[in-house]
Amino acid sequence: MTVALGIGAALAAEAPTARADTTGGASAASANHTRASEGRPAQRVAATRISAIKATTSGVAKPTPATHARRGFVATGATAQPGLSITRSGQSPFMLSSGSTGAAELSGITFAGGTTYYAVGDNGARTIWQVYTSLDSATGQIRSSLVTAGINAPGMGIDSEGVALGPDGNNVWISDEVASSINEFSLITGLVVGSVAVPDIYRPSNIQNNMGLESLSYGRGRLWTANEEALKPDGALSTTSEGSWVRIQEFDGPNLTPGTQYAYRTDPISRLSPFVTVERSGLVDLLALPNGDVLALERELGGFLPHYRTRIYLVDFIGASDVANVASLSSGGFTAVGKALLWQGNTGFSNFEGITLGPQLSDGSYAVLLVSDNGSGAMGQRQHSFSLTLKGLSEPTPAPTEIAV
Repeated sequence: MTVALGIGAALAAEAPTARADTTGGASAASANHTRASEGRPAQRVAATRISAIKATTSGVAKPTPATHARRGFVATGATAQPGLSITRSGQSPFMLSSGSTGAAELSGITFAGGTTYYAVGDNGARTIWQVYTSLDSATGQIRSSLVTAGINAPGMGIDSEGVALGPDGNNVWISDEVASSINEFSLITGLVVGSVAVPDIYRPSNIQNNMGLESLSYGRGRLWTANEEALKPDGALSTTSEGSWVRIQEFDGPNLTPGTQYAYRTDPISRLSPFVTVERSGLVDLLALPNGDVLALERELGGFLPHYRTRIYLVDFIGASDVANVASLSSGGFTAVGKALLWQGNTGFSNFEGITLGPQLSDGSYAVLLVSDNGSGAMGQRQHSFSLTLKGLSEPTPAPTEIAV
């Protein structure tokens, strides 16, 4: 979702760009999934504890370990296992040039192997953008980032937010926020070649303020999506005191039929500003890792002089309820997923909405690439690529087949 900023927000133009890396290189804990025995090194050092939130009655609560029986919600502890950590590559956000393509408002990105990525934007352009990004194999820092071509895809909607590469590298799935749809497109022809049955709870009439299906990621045979902020049946949008309930949806099997649906609590807004009225905090993308873990990318616009804050969480599904048949998340009666903070940064006017796992680096870690929506350049918003480094991922990523465009 593009965020249009007010005039007063120009005062934030000099906000530091991605200056804060609050992880300090420490590892946040990986969830204790049943997958934990699948080749994870025993010597990793555990760092934090993830708590799931059990919603037993009406009310809301922040999904943190400090929440205990607050307003009827009971924290159920899940001891974290040694796991993943994310740190900056040591580089500020890198300008992503559109070249002569006209690509703008990029909101989703997916890795296709080598230096090739595919991106989509939410400005109505029915085009799948091919992005060239070269990284330093030792540090993960970006050497060059450029939109090189576009694939005409007339079947795309007007608000494309997420993109995920298919397992054979020939197709991508694209989520549309306005239509609440997920369609599959050929990277060779640009035509629609399939679709995914999105549960009815996500229908457009249930979407608040254009905050529908922002996320899309594929890994380990599963496709994942989520809405950005609460659906109408699920309660209020984010405030300075409470986050927003969203639903993470899993699709699996050969036909990607709807599987388990999970409740996830976003962060509250840090502070409202007298200069704008568009402060927001929500879930803008998911990243399915090859070991089965899932990361959540949260984006906030807030503060007295409003700026964007980017946070990456590890989602903990242990003990979480299937909420597919829960009519309203605001009514309680379920256990939400837990989450552990892996990285956060103040990214100034870089509105990062897309995340993807990049190539493996020379030390065995992986590059993680973010892409920002420039909002057509309104009030200094910028189109950037940004590289982070993910450590602790034990399983290699299969290299997709690159497609010539």
